[in-house]
Amino acid sequence: MQKYVKIIAEVGTNHNGDLSTALKMIETAAACGADIVKFQSFLVDDLLSSSDPNYDCLKKLEMPKEWYPELINCCNNHGVGFLSTATNFTTLKWMEELNVSQYKVASCNITHRPLLDKLIEIGKPVIVSTGLANLDEILELAEYFNSNGFKNYSFLHCVSKYPTGPSDARLKNITFLKEKLKCKVGFSDHTQGYHLAVAAVALGAEIIEKHITLGKSDIGMDHEVAVLPGIFSELCSAIRDTEKSLYADFSHDENAFLNMRRSLHFARDM
Repeated sequence: MQKYVKIIAEVGTNHNGDLSTALKMIETAAACGADIVKFQSFLVDDLLSSSDPNYDCLKKLEMPKEWYPELINCCNNHGVGFLSTATNFTTLKWMEELNVSQYKVASCNITHRPLLDKLIEIGKPVIVSTGLANLDEILELAEYFNSNGFKNYSFLHCVSKYPTGPSDARLKNITFLKEKLKCKVGFSDHTQGYHLAVAAVALGAEIIEKHITLGKSDIGMDHEVAVLPGIFSELCSAIRDTEKSLYADFSHDENAFLNMRRSLHFARDM
């Protein structure tokens, strides 16, 4: 059966600033069943002043330019797509030089028109998270894309709580956004476990993004909301099983029909 849900393994900063760990995570995510492995292409000096208490930690988690070819080659060698969050023009240029096939836009940049204009100009598929956006901003961005002749976009329903509790997950936003936006809608899942990601697929999510980690106590920023490889593998398997079940068909199994329906029998030898 053809897969229609794209599963994104979000490495984010969980490589801990170590290239060999990042490469290992690609290999692991691919073995678990991910379709795409995602990173974050930020430069700390674009985000924080050097006096910010988080500056030194985030500086260690930047991905240097020389990482990108190795990450992309590793993804290619393991049969998964490479994806990263476009946050600035410098790292976007690095990725364009390597012909990256698609980009992610973080919800904090949903109103960053210069960055969005550059992505429209590039014309490659864009996935936009909605965690820090209100409905008007989401609809406005979709209309902005459309008015500029850009149709190759999708949105991920997302709640920016780390972790997100079940009562805050708001999964019906997925069906609402699919109806309103007429585009692919997915779920960027910050909940514990993976059961709500599977529920999102049942509600029509066509992209699932989930953080993955090799160790919950490591120094990256996202280990708390990430799952270990064993759980990520179960997530992938459960999503594929859910995909197989999502069709309408009122036909019946002929053997069950013959063996279990009420029928006439002779009460005595005729």
